[in-house]
Amino acid sequence: MRSADTIFHNGTVHTMTSRDSLSHAVAIKDGLIVAIGMPDVEAWKGRATEIVDLNGQFLLPGFQDAHIHPTAGGLAQLRCDLSGMHDRSEYLDAIGEYAKSNPSAPSIQGAGWYGDVFEDGFPDKSLLDAIEQHRPIVLNSHDGHGVWANSEALQRAGITRDTADPVGGRIHRDANGEPTGMLIERAADLVTDLLPPPTADDIEAALLQAQRYLHSLGITAWQDAAVGNALDMPDAFDTYRSLANRGMLTAKVTAALWWNHDADPEEQLARLLKRRAQGQIGNFQATAVKIMLDGVCENLTGSMLEPYRNQGDNRGLSFIEPEALRSVVADLDAEEFDVHIHAVGDCAVRDAVDSLSLVPRNHGDRRHQITHLDIIEEPDAIRMGDLGIIANLQPLWARLDPVLVSTKLPYLTREQQIHHFAFRTIRDAGSPLAFSSDWPVSSPDPLWGAHVAVNRTAPRTDPHALDKKSQTEPLLPDESVDTHDALAAYTIGAARANRLDDATGTLELGKSADIIVLDRDPYKTPSRELSDIEVQLTMVDGRAVYSKD
Repeated sequence: MRSADTIFHNGTVHTMTSRDSLSHAVAIKDGLIVAIGMPDVEAWKGRATEIVDLNGQFLLPGFQDAHIHPTAGGLAQLRCDLSGMHDRSEYLDAIGEYAKSNPSAPSIQGAGWYGDVFEDGFPDKSLLDAIEQHRPIVLNSHDGHGVWANSEALQRAGITRDTADPVGGRIHRDANGEPTGMLIERAADLVTDLLPPPTADDIEAALLQAQRYLHSLGITAWQDAAVGNALDMPDAFDTYRSLANRGMLTAKVTAALWWNHDADPEEQLARLLKRRAQGQIGNFQATAVKIMLDGVCENLTGSMLEPYRNQGDNRGLSFIEPEALRSVVADLDAEEFDVHIHAVGDCAVRDAVDSLSLVPRNHGDRRHQITHLDIIEEPDAIRMGDLGIIANLQPLWARLDPVLVSTKLPYLTREQQIHHFAFRTIRDAGSPLAFSSDWPVSSPDPLWGAHVAVNRTAPRTDPHALDKKSQTEPLLPDESVDTHDALAAYTIGAARANRLDDATGTLELGKSADIIVLDRDPYKTPSRELSDIEVQLTMVDGRAVYSKD
């Protein structure tokens, strides 16, 4: 007689197959969904079946993150982690305590600081020199686009007032031309290249730490948005393969292999094809390629159609010329890779859409996507919809928090500001939505992200947005989406972007039992309380990987 391993009942089950696809019970056997709703679930009850009474709680498919950096996030949590605070004094206290607690460490490494707590948005080396003068201190900003270093780190890197800015980067200087300790984009390489790289054990510990943390937030799958030697992060490809081979990768992971725009395109494509062939192990697959097209607006490196406000003719940086981008995209598409393009400024977005518009429409089931899309002109949103390009968005950013208000909006003209995080415009134009976090740039909590997507204001307990403006004044409220759209973008939408929707993203017969249980129904919860919802249980393939109890 057939019998389920686990039955959940007496709650609300949302399968996410449609807007109102509700049930009250689900049965799981051998890691798969075998029945949904009564009386079908009742027929699977056996002597050994574990019966779980939801007691009115809410069950839905596991959340997925379509753009994340778990190696960097895990390393940050294991090092000097500044991500849980938003105050200059707290940063300095935490750095000082970490330095004191790690006296034998040859350097102090960490991440997570926000620029808006410093004068003019840029931290100074003198603050770190007061903590440590004999060891390098190198701290990545929360967005990964800058490094804060002390004088010892600058001296070891040979950075002086006479050092030229490297291609693709900038050494921030004071009024006298002296380096301040803030290194932007590729200028950060000058100091980070001198640090000992993480060992294989370090990378494995970081990924396992990240996996535990993400499971606690209900995340059962993700797309690692930079697998390779990229963005000052270690290459986790072999570690993923090893964890998957040993059954230790409980999350389902899609790798977006890093495209190095300085390498020979033909040789690089051959390496990526080899990696894809090697990367199909257990819960790991390497089916996408990540292209970084520009930087970010906060440091004037996002590529814009019109100049930044009060910055002369500065329109940011484009790391790949349009003609070269079109060639790369065409080659990747021809080899059946999913192309994942970082585009923040509206010029970068237009270049990305232009390149994807040339891809033949009959090339099969591609999952090409543009991520970030901070600023987008409506005609480009319409073209994205017509082409079926996935909009990979980070909803937590769409609020008037101190970072946005003090370090980004001053550089944007009014015309640029009104096209800011245009979620509803993009959705209405027909682009599939996939939500993500870019963690450790920002919190990976999907319920926090859903809260901001719906309210366009900050979660009530977010340490980076506790001010009144963040909490009460919505950013372009007409660009909000509703609760279902937000949850769908974190489930079936992200699953499609991750090329995992054949087995995950919805609760359907024969699909993997990747599920989460929430303490309340988000559809019935007031929108201002969405971020208060808590994950009670996370299961992957029918096995619990997190339980609040």
